[in-house]
Amino acid sequence: MLRVGLLTSKLAKGLLADHLKSIELSGIETVIVDLPLHSISLVSAETLAKVISRRDEVKEKLRDVDLVLVPGSVRGDVAIVSHVLGKPVFKASRALYHLPAILKHVSEGRSLDTTKAAEELLRLTEPQADYLEAFRVGDISIPLRGPPLVLAAEAVAGLSREGFSPTIARFLREGAKIIVVGSSFDMSVEELSRRVSLVVDTGSVAVAEVPTVHHAKSALSSGAHGLSISAEMVAEVAPLLSPHNFLVLGDRDLLALSRAVEEAKSLGIHKIILDPIVGVPLVDFAATAQRYLQASSLNLPLWFSAANAQEEVEADSHGVHAVLAFLAVELRASVYAVVEDSPKSVHSTAEAKEALRIASLHYLAKTSPKGAYSRLLVVKRGRRGQSVQEGEAEVVGHVEPQMDERGYLRIHVDHERGDLVVTFYGREGNRLAFRGREATSLARAVVRRTAISAEHAAYLGYELAKAEMALKLGIDYEQDEPLFATPWEET
Repeated sequence: MLRVGLLTSKLAKGLLADHLKSIELSGIETVIVDLPLHSISLVSAETLAKVISRRDEVKEKLRDVDLVLVPGSVRGDVAIVSHVLGKPVFKASRALYHLPAILKHVSEGRSLDTTKAAEELLRLTEPQADYLEAFRVGDISIPLRGPPLVLAAEAVAGLSREGFSPTIARFLREGAKIIVVGSSFDMSVEELSRRVSLVVDTGSVAVAEVPTVHHAKSALSSGAHGLSISAEMVAEVAPLLSPHNFLVLGDRDLLALSRAVEEAKSLGIHKIILDPIVGVPLVDFAATAQRYLQASSLNLPLWFSAANAQEEVEADSHGVHAVLAFLAVELRASVYAVVEDSPKSVHSTAEAKEALRIASLHYLAKTSPKGAYSRLLVVKRGRRGQSVQEGEAEVVGHVEPQMDERGYLRIHVDHERGDLVVTFYGREGNRLAFRGREATSLARAVVRRTAISAEHAAYLGYELAKAEMALKLGIDYEQDEPLFATPWEET
């Protein structure tokens, strides 16, 4: 019998013990030892060694083990811990999910490493979601509890007629599996019908957000797969649905939601998704978790709409979606819905898809997403580069520009067409305009055609780099003005 000591923190001890209970270990006995650390995964090997050296009870608990494993995310060489314990100490995986495979590996007499996490040595498979399906809508499986979560994107009622189809195409391109067609009391039933038909024609699942029974009838007649309604509308709307349709029922009041579910079921509707409402920040956001946990008792899929938070919080939407996705996954929601209702939330669909990927993967792996590859780190990065030492370097402060006698340049970002535009105005009244997406190619074209000065060319390259970043990020660009305003800059 191989005896393996597992070092963990007090916070993670219960999770580790529960995980070991859920698996079969043959020929292995494990000894879990928790240390007085907030998170063992965030400390260094040196810190671990210091903590253990001061605690004789830890050494005593590990006295009879054959080897000790620590999380793979511990920084540094854990050989230093071996010196303190007098036992072989190795790094396991960063993810708790992989622990059974690692224990089997060492039970077969194979080794691990003191500096590298097990993922870097062994071929470990990524965890796969094993979920219970609540029902299907076309080719889309709605899980009773996520992950995975189905991504939905709403085309808001205020979207122009001309912009509707291109927006829907982008939503689908960026990962949406369900399209919510927003409507309002002001929208005609004919316009709602037209929009639902356009979504259905793409082969996508269409959910119509309906304020009245007339809107509901129109949406269903145009092929809507589901309706999103308030709990109080059930009695009027449910009789209109066929067995193939589903309802998204929304209400902050769990009692009202529960009654609406019973009423819908009594009318023959069993395909139901509950929306307990993600709260408005600083109003009832903190109550969100409580509502969702209580709604889970109704044993129906949960709809998690990011709209309130993403639109009300004045922060970059990709960061907001990262946190909301972690919350949605931890609450075991089934559908994550995005509403792009302002310029700051454009591309939230793509951001939410990436956020859900990270959240779901690490939830299943039972590990923190710290250090994971993430395309949500748009401007900042997880690591900072080394400082550069170039010996004696001249310090350059502000340098006044010299005007170019050949002419001047105007640079614009055309977000609608996805292009950068550079216009050269010559001193003799001549004008040349250039359009493209690559800043470097545009700069070369302008320099070769206009023969501007070297200083002017340097300025052009700098401004075009700013414009290209603005184009990619979907933000405003103004020539000669800073692209970003940061909280840490002096105002």
